[in-house]
Amino acid sequence: MTSAASDLVRLAGANRLAGLSVLTMLVAASEGIGFLLLVPLLAQLVPQASTTDSAASPLSAWLAQSDFSPSLAGLLALFVCIIGLRAVADFIRALAAHELNVRIVDGLRAKAMGALVHADWRLLSLMRQSENRALLISTIDLAADAANSFFALLRTGLGLGATLLAALLISPMAALVGVVGGLLVLAAYAGLRRRARMLGEQVTKSHQAIYLTLEENLDALRLVKSFGREEQAERKVAQGFARLRAIQRRFVADTGRAQVLLQLGGAALLAVMAWLAISHWHYNVAVLLPLVAIFARAVPQLGALQSGWQQWAHAAPAFLAARALTERASAGAEPPFDPSVTPPALTRELRLSNVTLRHREGIAALDRINLALQAGEALALVGPSGAGKSTLADLASGLIAPDEGTVEIDGSPLTPELRRAWRNRVAYVQQEPVLFSGSLRDNLRWAAPDASEAELREALEAAQAQFALDLPGGLDCDLGEGGRHLSGGERQRITLARALLRKPALLVLDEATSALDPVSDAAVAEAVSLQKGRCTMLLIGHRGSLTRIADRVVKLESGRLEKD
Repeated sequence: MTSAASDLVRLAGANRLAGLSVLTMLVAASEGIGFLLLVPLLAQLVPQASTTDSAASPLSAWLAQSDFSPSLAGLLALFVCIIGLRAVADFIRALAAHELNVRIVDGLRAKAMGALVHADWRLLSLMRQSENRALLISTIDLAADAANSFFALLRTGLGLGATLLAALLISPMAALVGVVGGLLVLAAYAGLRRRARMLGEQVTKSHQAIYLTLEENLDALRLVKSFGREEQAERKVAQGFARLRAIQRRFVADTGRAQVLLQLGGAALLAVMAWLAISHWHYNVAVLLPLVAIFARAVPQLGALQSGWQQWAHAAPAFLAARALTERASAGAEPPFDPSVTPPALTRELRLSNVTLRHREGIAALDRINLALQAGEALALVGPSGAGKSTLADLASGLIAPDEGTVEIDGSPLTPELRRAWRNRVAYVQQEPVLFSGSLRDNLRWAAPDASEAELREALEAAQAQFALDLPGGLDCDLGEGGRHLSGGERQRITLARALLRKPALLVLDEATSALDPVSDAAVAEAVSLQKGRCTMLLIGHRGSLTRIADRVVKLESGRLEKD
């Protein structure tokens, strides 16, 4: 768990964590001083019991030998001041801990999200996005529990240290017995902490499984209802939550049993300490009562320390899971975008020379591809599913780099820096139209934030999507979640308008009409045909109107090109 703790310290910031530690030590010290004040206070209340053996109580011996003789009123006033100082310091500490917790969790989420969006597409395409969503939403919330546990451990540990220091000043022998007993208790519960970590790892995996089940069933609600499988879907989700709750119950039961045994053992230890203090050490009231108060306070502190340690072990795997995702994505990060790099213009040709790209298993998705796409040309790429058409489009658009061979634009190879810049000149329309929650204007400007209203209308007309201007509210019409208020053909024409708004040098349509009805297919094909000569186009599909408007058709079969 030390790696999780180091992650937490790094996210919190050393200076901020040091400030929180100082506040926590101030709270702990004020509590310890409060216990020490009980000795002279009781000496004032019980004068006949104000002496004791100096070897047994260094504090009492020092008070007896020094000139320190405050009045009862002075002691009570000092006691009240210390309690007030402790309350204020604890209030400030709680606010600081909350701010640090927010900083840690938001920082963890931002790092994970940043690593994902900047990762290479080849890596992202291999990831299970349901697991990433579960981690970004729920697993990192568990990391907040880990941060809370860490701060609680810090507070309890320093508080227990101050309590034991007070006991040491009053009675070294009693303090030694208490320390040995506390260490034995913490050692005895090491197995529970290991089990808590294991249960924490199971919780993380359960959250991922639940998110996958929820996504699958919510995305397939039409199919679920048409097949009459509502009860099965409901049962599968309920089973996932039941497994999660069973893991959580085991952890709560472990924690509860530990607390019961700890309280019983603490009470027994306190009784033994009191018996030794009275029967063998012969402590007077001025020493005995503060010791009883100290150990009565130390027992729940020890319980809180063990519980917090157990909570930390349970929640820390969330930190490790977030770090694993961040490290995996960061390892496949693209070079950072350099705005000073001028993207290629594509005035002559886009050429793939001896390009080979292999899957993770070593199987070639594309094998020694040689293809030239002339500027302004509309090239149709056809072939069966799995032939590598989308992979070739990803190479041409700069999303990925080949394992062998080169991708060149106007004779210049696409280096990692140029690939990122080249994507600013590429527009992509995929088979499943993607729209975002918000207005029509928001969705169009997502691709071109500075586009004027005239440019928005022009793009809609160019994409044969004038119907959108007649929607309630026009450009400000709320399209609903994912554009659910529109038909599939309408959504696809809006995504085409969004792509054209970018004024791309290369327009990629990847199976853009394969799921559309003939009318929508024809409308999209007409819109695309009007763009011929204005930009270079790569049209991917099995059939349909788009292949008929192409200047050239190339067939891809098992990762190799054939003439069609």
